[in-house]
Amino acid sequence: MQDNFQDRIRLPQLRERITSAAEAALWIKNGMTVGMSGFTRAGDAKVVPLALAERARHEPLKITLMTGASMGSDVDKTLTEAHAIARRMPFQADPVLRAAINRGEVMFVDQHLSETVELLRSGQIAPIDVAIIEAIAITESGAIIPTTSVGNSASFAILADKVIVEINLTQSLQLEGLHDIFIPKHRPHREPIPLMSPSDRIGTTAIQIPP
Repeated sequence: MQDNFQDRIRLPQLRERITSAAEAALWIKNGMTVGMSGFTRAGDAKVVPLALAERARHEPLKITLMTGASMGSDVDKTLTEAHAIARRMPFQADPVLRAAINRGEVMFVDQHLSETVELLRSGQIAPIDVAIIEAIAITESGAIIPTTSVGNSASFAILADKVIVEINLTQSLQLEGLHDIFIPKHRPHREPIPLMSPSDRIGTTAIQIPP
């Protein structure tokens, strides 16, 4: 059977929500906080951010952008050139964006990615309005199976008001089962991470969120 979006979205009620990158990008409004998947080029959102940049070239649109690590160079670069980024955190590695930060055009917080999630979970920084997560598939329960990275993706998806899932058909479905996604308890009730040996599995293979 030919691989397509229908095959990879296993929860039937979500298939009617399949849309274009341009239509999905319309969810994102000026001033929103957006969390994007990715750990450098691995698992980063690839098409909706570029559609967002295209909108920003023609209308007032600036976002606060949070990621796990840096994005693929074309995403940070394109969003910066479109003047779509007002604030960026927690890390970036693109020379075009770096220059904009140094000129004072983009506000930047440089911190460890785990600190960003802690601040989000405790309500110390503004919540995520929209998360954009790259995935290989969506399970029968609506859980998101990431592609080649996790980073902050799980927390972004759990905490966001809305989630846009980019289904990447070029990534193999054999990635399913690779991930072990573990979300610790909130402080002050956090417990030691129960990982005792390299073979332990302590979490889930997909990001569990309500459909």
